[in-house]
Amino acid sequence: MASDKFDLIQSVRRGDLVRVRYLIEHKEVELNIRDQWDSTPLYYACLCGHLEIAQYLLDNGARCQANTFDGERCRYGALTDTIRTLLKNYNVLTARTTRRNTYDEFLRKLFEQGLYSDVTFVVDERTFPLHRCVLAARSSFFREALESRWHNKRYVNLTKAKFNAESFEAIIRYLYTNCCEIALEYIDSVKALAKSCRLPHLIDLIERKKHEIDEWQASKTARSNIYRLVLEPDEDDDSVRLDFRMLAEQAIPLELRQWIAGSEMPFIDQPHLDIFSDLEFIIDECYHFNVHQAFMCTRTEYFSAMVKNHFNEMLPNSNKQTNEKSTMILKHIRKELFLPLLYYIYSDECEISNDCVDELLILADELLLPGLKRLCGNTYSKLLNVDTIISTIRISRLFELIKLEDQCIRFISDHLEDVLQQEDFVKFVLEDAASVVNRQETDSVPIIDDLRFYLAEFSTVNQSDIDETSEKMKLLDNFLEKIGLDI
Repeated sequence: MASDKFDLIQSVRRGDLVRVRYLIEHKEVELNIRDQWDSTPLYYACLCGHLEIAQYLLDNGARCQANTFDGERCRYGALTDTIRTLLKNYNVLTARTTRRNTYDEFLRKLFEQGLYSDVTFVVDERTFPLHRCVLAARSSFFREALESRWHNKRYVNLTKAKFNAESFEAIIRYLYTNCCEIALEYIDSVKALAKSCRLPHLIDLIERKKHEIDEWQASKTARSNIYRLVLEPDEDDDSVRLDFRMLAEQAIPLELRQWIAGSEMPFIDQPHLDIFSDLEFIIDECYHFNVHQAFMCTRTEYFSAMVKNHFNEMLPNSNKQTNEKSTMILKHIRKELFLPLLYYIYSDECEISNDCVDELLILADELLLPGLKRLCGNTYSKLLNVDTIISTIRISRLFELIKLEDQCIRFISDHLEDVLQQEDFVKFVLEDAASVVNRQETDSVPIIDDLRFYLAEFSTVNQSDIDETSEKMKLLDNFLEKIGLDI
């Protein structure tokens, strides 16, 4: 939410580390956001001299690569030499900083590690193991070439091309991740290659970022050391997810597409990307999904193990000579669960119906997909009411959904009088008290601590809020005395 992003920027400027941690860890606000002045939270932490916050942001994946616009801007604006030294040292560590966005990390690994590659390009004696489905989904040039002159080729030799390996790597990384890094000396080469690959948006992005650097350098009297251009998508640019979502839609069998799209002729204008499928799943014994190992097996170890035949569910391949596709039956996942799972694996997003959220959450936990668990948590958060709040907070704890638990705490505090009258809440509080090992009479109880913390820290904006908070604290104290807890 925009308000949370503004709150993060303001909290960094104030030096409120507790609030910054809360917004990033509990409300899951992206820490590399930019405001209208193209400034990031890390830039404000450096500018305002908040060393601890700068350290925390760096530890959690804030970007400040050496010789880039963001890196030089943070260094130039840093209030103290201590922060400048911190930034300089982190130039070496950025490659292993924590990445909070697991989908971005998946795409990066897919490109850099080439897992389940089905085509290899050779440029300047460098090899690039890549995936036909990714290239085709992201570029009409590659899709047409892979369907024609590169059809069925395992190796494509581009050693006589008019571009170098560095330029090719930048283009391919952009296709996979929507991000890339370009040495300033190769900008013209990358733009020329982007034009050949029909990537006008990349050309526009390069020109805009280069203009920003030129303007910033011209405004500074001190010499800056920017040698690389780091390209990141605009905040509203969702092209990668949309392109890979198309792969998921093409994987759906024809008899289910109308059911999904609500149209007689769904996806009629989309290219037939399922021709690059190398894996087939049979769901409900009759629905054949033509998917891609690069996505299904890289996103979760469960499907990777299946492909390696660890579960003995691989079927004999009747078309092995003409089609190297592996075929497997998924007996325990019905189509109502597999469809949102499929969309999530490809695009990191999916629609979850209220009817299947319980089963999907269990499946996401089994498949070790924390992002899908969080999406289930978002669905639960929309269903919160006085009657379901206790069961929902139990679910949030059982599946370690921190954001959902926080939303439950806020709901309880907002409807405290009604919730305190519930027998289920009394039972929950007593269970929470019993869970504290060797608890003494005056020891705290987790649920009560959380409620008091929220009431004290986030409900005292003005005098009327302070008065309301005071009344709720009294209600809570009276409730604890009534059930025999002295906290």
